[in-house]
Amino acid sequence: MEIKEYIKTGFINAFQMKSVGKMVGENVVCLKETLEDETIKNYILRRTSCFNKRMLDSLKLVNLSEEILNKKMSVLSSSEKLKVELAIVLILNSAVVYLYQFDVYFMEKDLSYFKKLFKKLVSKYHKTIVFINSKPFFLMDFADYYFIEKKKDVFIEVEKPTFYENIFADSTDKPKIVEFVQYVKEKDNKIKEYVDLKELLKAIFREVK
Repeated sequence: MEIKEYIKTGFINAFQMKSVGKMVGENVVCLKETLEDETIKNYILRRTSCFNKRMLDSLKLVNLSEEILNKKMSVLSSSEKLKVELAIVLILNSAVVYLYQFDVYFMEKDLSYFKKLFKKLVSKYHKTIVFINSKPFFLMDFADYYFIEKKKDVFIEVEKPTFYENIFADSTDKPKIVEFVQYVKEKDNKIKEYVDLKELLKAIFREVK
């Protein structure tokens, strides 16, 4: 699975991929096999050889406290383990960060927080964030570029202004907001391709007749 030739600065959503394949490495945030009796501190040290303010700052960025360092990996939830993996990538300071099925493990509140964090990483630290998802719904209002894997190592690019039409045109598995907007369009009503529910509700009163 090679998408390096497509990488651009900003947010990228590559979806319909079956696995992380060759991309699994230090800069891929996914659940990895760990020694369950290993402490988080030792796990991070083994992966980064780092124990200083940078480690503590990275843990804070992913909403983990210093106290978690003495816990064992076996007691962590999947979401906490994924936060540890993200903290490790932040410590390693990779230019491109790959997030594999990141949205699966978090509640909406956490996802909102991480979206803000990722925006900061892109704007302030010039990182490129690549989301690898089986479905694009989590990033409908977020990613700048979409790369759809049609078959192994073959991608098509859809830019943000046109992704709504291109991705969902013939899809039978689509968010309710997309179904509604497409239904309204079929009735000859002028309505934008909204991805935010609040904005859609405003448009209903303002634009739909």
